Amino acid sequence: MIYAHGQLSSAESEQILTFLKVVPMMFKNCMPLALIVLLLTSCSSVNNLFDSKSSAISNTAANAVQRNTMIGYTNFTESTNWTFKQAVSVSSNAVDAPREVTIGSHSMPTKLMEITTAALESFIPMQFKYAIMMNETVEKITNVSLYKVIDQWFGTRYRYGGTTHHGIDCSAFMQVIGQCVFGWILPRTAHEQYAVMNRVDRSDIQEGDFVFFHTRGRGVSHVGMCLQNNKFIHSCTSKGVMISDLDDSYWDSKIVAFKRMKEEPLFTN
Repeated sequence: MIYAHGQLSSAESEQILTFLKVVPMMFKNCMPLALIVLLLTSCSSVNNLFDSKSSAISNTAANAVQRNTMIGYTNFTESTNWTFKQAVSVSSNAVDAPREVTIGSHSMPTKLMEITTAALESFIPMQFKYAIMMNETVEKITNVSLYKVIDQWFGTRYRYGGTTHHGIDCSAFMQVIGQCVFGWILPRTAHEQYAVMNRVDRSDIQEGDFVFFHTRGRGVSHVGMCLQNNKFIHSCTSKGVMISDLDDSYWDSKIVAFKRMKEEPLFTN
């Protein structure tokens, strides 16, 4: 073995060889220690991350306490076709409840709702369901009997001349609601129903008023019942019993009149 200034002795060569054998073993023995140090350093970073997250959550919770607010989550299931979730922020005075509704794979936006916590407990899932469908505040869904009948028939297919859950037309559906909810025995056809009611201005319509349309020619050929937030329920040829909007361009262009049952209707039980 050659050194920079001459030849090494056998003893020096032996020492160098021994040193070269020891060095790899030193690195090998130090590797676990290095990994432990690195791991501890990483854990420290992770802990700092969680500490910052925890601090943010604590601050949010503190703000919630300062607002005297409790955050909760409520699920309502009306049927296999209807599941909706309500993210509830409950304070001592009101509830601000942005909600999401899913019908199959479709989602519908809703209004924010402000009601007292005591009132919230008095509502049933069906009231929330139709409030969401009509983008209306739940406290306005007060005629539970009406919405129970609507719920029983909702989605029933249209059938001209039909009067059952196998198929029903628009005027027969009005007969069902009139009798089951209001105790009215209405005439059979939309034209006949139109004849026994009093006209009301569009600005004065109320839930339970009737809306008549001309979908074929110029005469009355279709009827529905007004609900909340400019919506109406009817049996439509394309989708059966459903809720539509009076401001929809098609329906708005077909309106003949809004009418209300007389105080002493011609047909009653």
